[in-house]
Amino acid sequence: MALVNDKFIYFLAKIVQRWNKMTNIGQSVSKTVKEIVLDDIFLQAAIRGQYCNYSAIARKIKPLVDKKVGYDTDVQSIVTAIKRLKPTLTYSPKNVKMVLADSNLSVKTGVAKITVEKTRTTTLKFSELIRKYINSIIHVSVGYAAITIIMDEMCSEEVLELFEKSSLLENKRNLAAIIVTSTPEITDVPGCAISIYERLFSSGINIEDTTSSYTDTIIVVKNEDVGKAFETLNSLINEARREILTLFKGRQ
Repeated sequence: MALVNDKFIYFLAKIVQRWNKMTNIGQSVSKTVKEIVLDDIFLQAAIRGQYCNYSAIARKIKPLVDKKVGYDTDVQSIVTAIKRLKPTLTYSPKNVKMVLADSNLSVKTGVAKITVEKTRTTTLKFSELIRKYINSIIHVSVGYAAITIIMDEMCSEEVLELFEKSSLLENKRNLAAIIVTSTPEITDVPGCAISIYERLFSSGINIEDTTSSYTDTIIVVKNEDVGKAFETLNSLINEARREILTLFKGRQ
């Protein structure tokens, strides 16, 4: 009788051990999938927008999941983890649409981009540049190792003379700046800028430089791309306006 009980206990212990292992595997896969998705804004957008193929995403990220968890995972377990993850993605596309719908576009052609090495000398010259050409400057960014000036092309030659040739890192002309002017809400609503960049990326438009200043999102592109870029962003804003209008009518 004792032998039977020992065998039963051993068998029961094996079942519990296997169940614990399966549970831990599931948790590990879920945690890993969450880490991968939260590290990829495009995957998040696809999952939130419900225009993704869960199985296709699962197959795509499976090699990375396998590598992180250390074993060969099942595609279906990844699919399940993605579906469970969706409610935790708190980004609100409706809020982004409202900001975009209330945005306007403007274009500045004849733009130049000058980048110089950030040194003591260039920093001192930079102060002089700001004072003299403030009305011709569209944007300035000061990084750890370089200073970039986006400005009117007509004044760019004069500006270049302020700096030593050895400090010049980049000098580009024939550019255009598209300014997306939004309401102050853009500073508090996540996802607005990436919606703009994602649409330009999907249209195959290269962004030469970009920055934001309070309610302005400034995007610099080549002159030959400005028409397509403007049309792309104008379509994005018009789509947002139509969706918000439809939503508003549905509540009446």
